[in-house]
Amino acid sequence: MTARKRHLVQETAGPSGPPPQLSIIIPMYNEEEGVEHTVEQVAATLRDGFHEGTWEIIIVNDGSRDKTWEKANALAEQPGREYLHVLGYARNRGRGYALRTGFDAARGEWICSIDADLTYSPDQILGLTAILRDEPDVDLALASAYMPGGVVENAPLVRLLSSKIGNTILSWFMSPAGHKLYTITCVFRAYRRHVLESLALESDGKDIHLEILSKAIMLGFVYREIPATVKARTRGKSKFRFKNTATSHLIFALFE
Repeated sequence: MTARKRHLVQETAGPSGPPPQLSIIIPMYNEEEGVEHTVEQVAATLRDGFHEGTWEIIIVNDGSRDKTWEKANALAEQPGREYLHVLGYARNRGRGYALRTGFDAARGEWICSIDADLTYSPDQILGLTAILRDEPDVDLALASAYMPGGVVENAPLVRLLSSKIGNTILSWFMSPAGHKLYTITCVFRAYRRHVLESLALESDGKDIHLEILSKAIMLGFVYREIPATVKARTRGKSKFRFKNTATSHLIFALFE
């Protein structure tokens, strides 16, 4: 994972000491209403439920135009927040760029990415990390609200239908023989460090999720998809844009 420091305009000092077992990457764009809540909820989950070692939280401020950067940094400066590392740059570059920036900075042996709006509740992080703990042959764990046992709660109908249809189409292109993938576009995943270090990632947009999966499958990494619950966001505004998201995903699948 090669760092791109040339685009980082600000950065907190970050955690020090031995590398943690787990790094949580949270990309943020215009999330001032939920920064503190998100950090508090993720940190509380890890304090209470993660017993496999130390952990860190990395926020990547993706060129927000609101007070996301200021609020995140204020949190990182508070006593007892030594686990919190905040990165940022001036121009909005997209989810893929933000995730790649976070992956570069992560020090953990396990690396988990999650949406800033916590549409997947933080307690589900423990389900993903349990797969990496208990199944040493699995290289990456994927959360899925669309597989049997998965749940979608209170999602806007248009977004739900477009997401389900899109994932069904992408599944036709990307699922390995005999191993159906149910959810391909989700940010909520956990990886062993060597997986991300093996992938030459290029995407700056939301097709980062497709790129990671397609390259991981091509290289023979083993994935496991587990049921998850996703809920409608309760803070801030959704960044979902149907036309842009659908177009980028379909173009990626067609040229895959």
